[in-house]
Amino acid sequence: MPSLESLLQLPPALALSLVISLDGQLCGPDGSSRSISGPEDLEWLRTLRAASDAVITGASTAAREQYKPIRVPERHLATRRAHNLAEHPELVILRSNDDFDAIRATLGPRLLLEAGVRLHSALATRIDRVWLSHSPTMVGDVGAAFALPMDGFRLIARHLGAAFVVSRFERVARH
Repeated sequence: MPSLESLLQLPPALALSLVISLDGQLCGPDGSSRSISGPEDLEWLRTLRAASDAVITGASTAAREQYKPIRVPERHLATRRAHNLAEHPELVILRSNDDFDAIRATLGPRLLLEAGVRLHSALATRIDRVWLSHSPTMVGDVGAAFALPMDGFRLIARHLGAAFVVSRFERVARH
């Protein structure tokens, strides 16, 4: 998987991070993404968060996933300091997608969106980068399938881990 240093070399963006099952579901039967995630995927998520000024999620996702303030692992703090980033990214919980435009400019240029279908669909036209972590699980139809239209994006890289594959998509230049 890419290192924190290599992530910080990418142009700043609003990046969407999702873990999806092989059948496109964003959560397992328990309604949580934790049940389709694993240690390798969680480590990847920590690295993505460490490369961000802020982590943004919706209120329902924050409640369902039991979000707490984001803390960067000690091993990433020196790199964040070297790139003039705050010690830890800010956690922003949106009550509606209307809140996003009002706060975006105050958060910094490196934003990580960790959101369910409703919010990532509402913000779809603003997303610059998508990180899809493909879980080696099958869930069935639990009602929370990946729904972002990917036209306008192109696959840039695919990173193979021991149990997960992470794909990076970038929005092609807007005219």
